[in-house]
Amino acid sequence: MKRFRFNLEKLLELREYDERNWEIKLGQIVSRCNIVERRIKDYESDKIKTFFKFNLKSSGIEMLQISESYLQKLNYEISQSNLKLDSYKSEKQKIQTKYIEASNKRKILEKLKSKEELAYYKGQALEEIKEIDDISIGIALRKRINKAQSA
Repeated sequence: MKRFRFNLEKLLELREYDERNWEIKLGQIVSRCNIVERRIKDYESDKIKTFFKFNLKSSGIEMLQISESYLQKLNYEISQSNLKLDSYKSEKQKIQTKYIEASNKRKILEKLKSKEELAYYKGQALEEIKEIDDISIGIALRKRINKAQSA
């Protein structure tokens, strides 16, 4: 039996390659989002530590001014990080959409390939059955001919 050969195999490989590329891009942007989210949590944690460290000890006006400046800097960093995170999330949404499109295109071709493969092997099985029938009929005819010639 001949092996099945899908005519659109190269296109399927291109679609798989495209899907992998979008998957990698999606992984990269998710990683960036996670890094920024972690940074924001760290800033929030630093804010709380700074507040308790300097404000509860009341170690003078200068220290309170320094802690206030540091808290303002942390608030600024948090707001900048939130803007960056929003940008990354927007980009992530676009990449995710492209990834889903690429994945759907690949799945469509894979379904087509599996249907064609199934039809091909069914056809091959029918051909084999026909050949076996032809051989059986030929053997039966030869036996009759030999019987007729013997008689």
